[in-house]
Amino acid sequence: MSESDVIQRDRLKLQGWLQKEGLEGLLSQYPAGQPHARALGMMGLGWTLSAAGMGEHAPFLGALSAALSAWGAHASSKAYLAHLRWPDFFDSQLGLQSAELPLCTPTTSNPHAYLMGYTLDKGQALHLSGEHLCRHFLAAGMTGVGKTVSSTLLMAQQMSMGGGVLWVDGKLDPDNMEMFFHLAKWLGRESDVRMVHPANPKLSNTYNFIAQGSPDQVASRILSTLPSTQSNAGSDYYKQAANQGLICVIGAIQWLGMAYNCMDLAILLTHPKALLELDEKINARLRLLAHEHDPCIASFKLFLESCKSSQPLSGKLHIDTRKLRDLFGGVAGRLFVYGSGTCGEVTNAYHSEVDLFEGMRQGQLIYCALPTMAQHLSAQNFGKILLGDLRSAVAQLQALPKVSRPDPPFLIWLDEVASYGSANALATPFQQARSAHIALGVGFQEHASVEELGPSFLSTILGNTYNKLLFKPSDPQTAKAWAEMMGRQRVFETSVSSQRSRSRAFDFLGLGWNRKMADTQAQTHTRREREEYRLSVERLARLEIGQAVLLHGATQLYGLRIPKLSFLPHMKQELGGVVIQRPASTFKPKSQGLASFKSGPSSSSKLDHERGQEGLFFYKKYERFISEWASSEQSLGLIKEARERAKFQKLGALHPHA
Repeated sequence: MSESDVIQRDRLKLQGWLQKEGLEGLLSQYPAGQPHARALGMMGLGWTLSAAGMGEHAPFLGALSAALSAWGAHASSKAYLAHLRWPDFFDSQLGLQSAELPLCTPTTSNPHAYLMGYTLDKGQALHLSGEHLCRHFLAAGMTGVGKTVSSTLLMAQQMSMGGGVLWVDGKLDPDNMEMFFHLAKWLGRESDVRMVHPANPKLSNTYNFIAQGSPDQVASRILSTLPSTQSNAGSDYYKQAANQGLICVIGAIQWLGMAYNCMDLAILLTHPKALLELDEKINARLRLLAHEHDPCIASFKLFLESCKSSQPLSGKLHIDTRKLRDLFGGVAGRLFVYGSGTCGEVTNAYHSEVDLFEGMRQGQLIYCALPTMAQHLSAQNFGKILLGDLRSAVAQLQALPKVSRPDPPFLIWLDEVASYGSANALATPFQQARSAHIALGVGFQEHASVEELGPSFLSTILGNTYNKLLFKPSDPQTAKAWAEMMGRQRVFETSVSSQRSRSRAFDFLGLGWNRKMADTQAQTHTRREREEYRLSVERLARLEIGQAVLLHGATQLYGLRIPKLSFLPHMKQELGGVVIQRPASTFKPKSQGLASFKSGPSSSSKLDHERGQEGLFFYKKYERFISEWASSEQSLGLIKEARERAKFQKLGALHPHA
């Protein structure tokens, strides 16, 4: 077939489409009415005159026909296009003109560009660079308006770039866990997924959050669950004493090179026999390695002596259980909660499958589900422990050379942070995580819920987030705070007023009207300057679901529509359910007690490292003590509840109801 035949065939196809579908579709959607008919008539008249423009008046008729045709075509196309439905990003009542673009453009030289959404006024894509994202961000607004959708969009892009993600979900929505796993599997990163679910061990990897770190880091991580004692000198003294004791005990265990878990540590802090057994292990090793001295062992020996007291009759020294409980009662109780029940099945493993520092360094995808609704107190404490571990991991990343830090930046999303956040744990990461190449984001609903965590916590978040994604506000106070945060602008108002009067004089003697008349006309122009919010509370209330305002760098405002990512039902079925990834374990479980230190040179630290770490296994040896402790704690709780009930009944008897 020649080239002319191909052109002729394509021309015939185009004409056929215009006759059957194109023109028919245009006319079927064209709005009816007199103005639209007039526009078509003018266009037709112009075409007729152009065809009849002959003779001496041809130039004039040609110009007239061109003008009529152009006017008719303009009016007709305008009427037709106005009838069409524009894309959703133009459907906004916010009335905000976005700042200039682009903030960042995805190019080969800048591959780490994150799509945040599309502007409401022009439909342009807005991207943030990895450097901008490392200055942290927040997403705030009432429930169900798009905070999780915006974070999912960022996490999907992060996964596609090969970066790491930590999602701490304070809502515990099963759909979130499934979406996280499906995104990773769809992008070929299923093996990088780690799940932490303290309420459901079957859907969780093991996470021993006290297994890694120096003694002071682990002690700080544990004590971060306790309330602040800065305003109470007595409480602060006991907290510092507990911190010192924890450092001594943990330092001794790490010197032995033995693995431990929450229940082991809880038993050591409350049971004298367990402490004496640990002391025997230390003495056995010291006898074998007489040349080895460590300050942590001397500190442990001093701590052990401070816990002893003499018996009244025999005068022998023994470890005083009351001293231990006075010193570690609250700490041991929290560790017991972490090490028992379903949470214990996740935290009691000696080989932890989740290591935050290694996960952040290797770019793993970690999802942590906190049951804040069903187990509020336990979830809150677990979240604080996790944030304390995160703080230690950030410090370790900062110590690495720049070339060894995460690239692209590691993304952390703390959803519903008000339900588990801690001002002490989060203040430092917000201030220093950028240098470790970490992008930290938080989500919450209203300012009041965040202010409950501490008077300075909200200021820390607002002052250390360069990008603020603000959705529909949940209450007027929060909306007013956002309007103040976005600032004010000067507005000039011009008003014009005019006055006109006419008067005629009355001729009294002539008993008639005088023909002389006076007309007066005045016009006043007034210009006034005033300040108003750049985005008022009323305009913020017009935000719809999926729409948000991005405040970038405290100066630039963008109205955005956030695209929602979701999988079709058949795609979900093909991706399947959540599958827990189990990495290979190097831990060799042994429980030989003192015999492990009587085998001669094989108990050196080098050979211990080669043959695998050994566990304390106190939680198995002292099972009876654990059950007695649990029953005593339960009975104490019942006694306290009975006392409160009796007290209430007495108060009720004083004021009987009619």
